[in-house]
Amino acid sequence: MKNIFYIILMISTLFFLQACSADEEVATTAASQTMTDSTGASVSLDGNYVIKCNGTSYGSTHFFNKQEILISGTNYTETFAQFNDTDCDNSTSTSKSVLTFAVGSDTKTSGSDNSSKNGLAVTKIVLAVQSSTLTIHQASLVTSSNTMKMYGYSDWAVDVEKETWGLNEDGTVVEAEVVGYKINAIWHVSGTSLTFGDTEGIDRTKVYPTELDNSTVWKKD
Repeated sequence: MKNIFYIILMISTLFFLQACSADEEVATTAASQTMTDSTGASVSLDGNYVIKCNGTSYGSTHFFNKQEILISGTNYTETFAQFNDTDCDNSTSTSKSVLTFAVGSDTKTSGSDNSSKNGLAVTKIVLAVQSSTLTIHQASLVTSSNTMKMYGYSDWAVDVEKETWGLNEDGTVVEAEVVGYKINAIWHVSGTSLTFGDTEGIDRTKVYPTELDNSTVWKKD
């Protein structure tokens, strides 16, 4: 009887610990983040935002790409997939950036020569980079990447993800690119459209942008 009692006690303890663990997981899951949209309403940011297949040119070379942002709680994952066909069916590589973010105060855009782009309702956002990776999907590109030692790697393989955050393309280290690196941005939500402004080219950790990149609009899927 004593053995049975101890077995029951152990099983009960196990279930208790599992229940506590499950409660902790729920408690640590970040709630959906909200911000003020163009109408003044509070909207949830959770969702999948996309830029459909489109063309890009680098000199005489033409690429096609699709972009996607997945926002869940305070997690932000941006995927940039490149293709060599106009229908974006034949993928060549995929870049992925994983970040976390925090919603700040509301403000207005300013500084544009186009007055219609000033005074738009935006929200200050602080992002923190967790990782940035590249995956190559074609054998010929793997071979050339290994020959070049792209990002310092000579062991690229098809569909194998490599970390690129903190590295130049020649493999040298970028001292500033550490995990948790902050980026100040502004976001604008209008209906199902999401538009950003970021501080590329200036001190991204101290200065907020004042204008939106209206050429790049993400649509909620």
